[in-house]
Amino acid sequence: AVVMAAVASSVARIAPSARGKVSSRTPVRRVAGASRDAGAKSVRALSGVVEVAQIAVDSLEDALPTIAVGASLGAILWSSAGALKGFAALLSGEEATASHILVKDPTLAQSLLERLQDGPQDNLEDRFAREAGKFSECPSKSKGGSLGTFKPGQMVKEFNAAVFEGPIGAIQGPIKTDFGWHLILVTDRKEKEA
Repeated sequence: AVVMAAVASSVARIAPSARGKVSSRTPVRRVAGASRDAGAKSVRALSGVVEVAQIAVDSLEDALPTIAVGASLGAILWSSAGALKGFAALLSGEEATASHILVKDPTLAQSLLERLQDGPQDNLEDRFAREAGKFSECPSKSKGGSLGTFKPGQMVKEFNAAVFEGPIGAIQGPIKTDFGWHLILVTDRKEKEA
């Protein structure tokens, strides 16, 4: 229909006598008849343009499924890079158990850190859980800030680095992420199996 509208417009420009008689629904034969006075050469050239345009449209319609499959495969491969890395981490056996306190204010995070470090260290996990229950803005506060056990790559980059590269049994932080400021206490970690 778009091609026929273009042809009708071109014929109307070439043959003023065809104005008003040619539309996108006008068969090519009628267009040819209406524009005889403009010259048969122009009509034959326009008919050739219509045929070429129709071949292009048909070719595009045939190619669309192939283009769609290619785009889908590209999207799958692009997203699979991260998924494969995560899957490899799941198979590696590496995992950690940690708790955290999440707050929006860095000053509060620093104050909590100092309070926890100044107190007795023999019951640090219990004290950490109490502070998480009082101050954390994460739903994990109901479990004393416990995030349970998780694999590398399941948490945001900064958090993941602290958990899998930092010390066990010592509070880390404050660590800034898009969620806010974290104090992190890693209570257990299983290293990669060789």
